[in-house]
Amino acid sequence: MNTKQHRSRSPRIGRAQASALSALAALVVPAAALAGDLTIEVSGITPDRGRVYVAVYDRADSFPISGRQLVGQILDPTARHLTAHFKDLPPGQYAAVVFQDFNGNGKLDKNFLGIPKEPYGFSNDARGSAGPPKFSAAAVTLSPDGTTKIGLK
Repeated sequence: MNTKQHRSRSPRIGRAQASALSALAALVVPAAALAGDLTIEVSGITPDRGRVYVAVYDRADSFPISGRQLVGQILDPTARHLTAHFKDLPPGQYAAVVFQDFNGNGKLDKNFLGIPKEPYGFSNDARGSAGPPKFSAAAVTLSPDGTTKIGLK
């Protein structure tokens, strides 16, 4: 009886094919899997005095210009401390600005010198010397999640 044993040959993958498969696998991974959450803990709120506006920026050239934020939330001031959650943000740097709108006009009111008349704050409790802080001073790195505290002053 003549029996031959056959070796099982595994297919060989060249370097180019391996690179192509790696690239394809990266495309198949959902973008949400790379996303993270940003948590902003706000203190110094005057309860029941005016809504709290939270704006999150992802670019220095738009920070802190009203209407140019990436995402935002408006919170009811039910306590002296509130938490805002922003989900599914791509990893990177973000800076936030918060203010409490005492008079309900939807904007941060300032005096004739440009000094805010309503409580406000920036992520990392950053402060500017003659205006808002730089994006880099207020930036929080999201990788994959991040938390910052803002005290309204």
